[in-house]
Amino acid sequence: MTAYGANHTEQIDIMSVGDGFFNLYVVQSEDLTDELTLLLQEKLNNYLSYILDGQLDEEHPESRDLRKKIEIVLQYEPTGVAADFLTKVEEYISNEGLGFSIKVGTDWFK
Repeated sequence: MTAYGANHTEQIDIMSVGDGFFNLYVVQSEDLTDELTLLLQEKLNNYLSYILDGQLDEEHPESRDLRKKIEIVLQYEPTGVAADFLTKVEEYISNEGLGFSIKVGTDWFK
């Protein structure tokens, strides 16, 4: 089992700086079941709190002048409840003024 993904709701999987963004990644190698989708929702809420409450800028001063972006990297194409959730969360996160993207089946998992 991986140390990343929805099962680990209290941790930021990966952070990086690139293209004018401070990026926070969720790396999900397991297929998003209904249960994992609920955990992903909790994890994303934690990411949002971390960013919007200013804790990110406090702990990582290099992030202060950069736009923030949450990127979800999935090994498998989301379906059903997971696909519906990700469509809704994209709009919500964008409305908070943050960047957001989803990548599926990338080289991350090779």
